[in-house]
Amino acid sequence: MAVFREHEAWLEEKTQNLLGVSLAAGQLAQFSRFGEMLIAWNEKVNLTAITEPQEVVVKHFLDSLTLTKFLLPGPLIDVGTGAGFPGLPLKIALPELPVVLVDALGKRLEFIKEVVAELGLEGVEIVHARAEDLGRSATYRERFANVASRAVARLPVLLEYILPLARVDGVCLAAKGSQAEEEVREASKALQVLGGKIREIAQFRLSEAAEHRVVVVISKVNSTPAGYPRRAGTPEKKPLG
Repeated sequence: MAVFREHEAWLEEKTQNLLGVSLAAGQLAQFSRFGEMLIAWNEKVNLTAITEPQEVVVKHFLDSLTLTKFLLPGPLIDVGTGAGFPGLPLKIALPELPVVLVDALGKRLEFIKEVVAELGLEGVEIVHARAEDLGRSATYRERFANVASRAVARLPVLLEYILPLARVDGVCLAAKGSQAEEEVREASKALQVLGGKIREIAQFRLSEAAEHRVVVVISKVNSTPAGYPRRAGTPEKKPLG
């Protein structure tokens, strides 16, 4: 599917000009191969509603890469990664970044394993789990400098998934749309309870055709109390707020 190669120059220009990230020819080829695999697999597994190559490049690849501006030194965990977003684009752009990709649906993780193997990516851990269970695990709780999530839940719910995984002084990066500021207002209690503080609400216009994108940057200022996250399903049914 050579059609993705037609968009490599555009992706290279946008990542450089918008984000200050330089992509080498080999990395651009990895993005193209990732796109090809996404479209092919999507015919048998529901991975994405976005299937037009230019839209994949803008709304999946470039959208994920906006998080590069806020990453701290240290590992990243991507909660509810789905088809690998934002974690896999970040890994392609930043090969030295240790990445953990988490999802509750095994079929999506099978796709991700194939992509990781095909692209020869190293330093990627793939975890089949619910975020609530992971946040109570000594292996993962408060271990990450960077916690990222995109299109998983509204912020009051999402914070209970992601803040327990961030170490104190780490950051949580929530990729959001036009309702981000409303969600931030709804999340004031969750932030207070879980040990987070809004550091920045960054706005992006990725292209003329792309919807408004926002990254909510949350600093982890205090350790999350031991009672959180609550049991699987509870944060969604009874959000903090």
